Amino acid sequence: MGELPHALRGAVGHAYILEGGLPDRLAVGRIFAKGLNCLQGDACGECLSCRVFESGNHPDIFFVNGTKATGIGVDDVRDQIVLPMMTQPFKYKHKIFIVDKAETLTPAAQNALLKTIEEPAPYGVFLFLAAHTHNLLPTLLSRCVLVKLGEKLPKPDQDLQALAEEIASTIAGMDIFETMALYRRIEPYKESRESAKQLLDMIYLSYAKRITGAAAVGDSPHKLWFDSIAAIRHAKQVLTQNGNFQLAMELMLLKLNGKVK
Repeated sequence: MGELPHALRGAVGHAYILEGGLPDRLAVGRIFAKGLNCLQGDACGECLSCRVFESGNHPDIFFVNGTKATGIGVDDVRDQIVLPMMTQPFKYKHKIFIVDKAETLTPAAQNALLKTIEEPAPYGVFLFLAAHTHNLLPTLLSRCVLVKLGEKLPKPDQDLQALAEEIASTIAGMDIFETMALYRRIEPYKESRESAKQLLDMIYLSYAKRITGAAAVGDSPHKLWFDSIAAIRHAKQVLTQNGNFQLAMELMLLKLNGKVK
């Protein structure tokens, strides 16, 4: 996996949306959940937690399903998420709720989730797996790290593509001065925010590919990759709102490097 270690280290976000086709989103969701509770930290497949997960009987990883044809409703959320979240994990570090077909969550069910996501138990992690996010409420989307799996960009600019690939592949090994020097490579795009946003999309895609690629070979996606995706999306939002270009880009670079949380 290049310069990044396999193990999941540091604080873990409490809510993620994995948007994409069924094979990708389920593979990433399973391997990420497995890695979070792995006793070795990297979905080793050998420890007790990994072996119990593969057996389908993990006491602290839950697959949430709708019980009605209309989708995942309020009763499903209450019985399969809210009530179980009230108790401590049975044995492992995290209580993880994997909600596949999250796009079928009814609006009422999503609203019923908001308090639990806004004030999560320190051990709680939500993985919402969705074919698309069209049916998810803005209030839910805003509280999650959104990862688009398998996304493709139209005819990328060659110079932008080269810069994006360089940033994504080298930034993790840089010290803080080298990281800040990267801003000077991005600064020429300050006057063309559409080009800057395209650059951010390309960097985002590099991390999304890492996540799906890791899951495809049974490795645990690094937690920093998810943090990086959140940082890139935030920087793009700042640019869209005509915010401070330099501040947005420098903060993003520091987060990609792992220098700030």
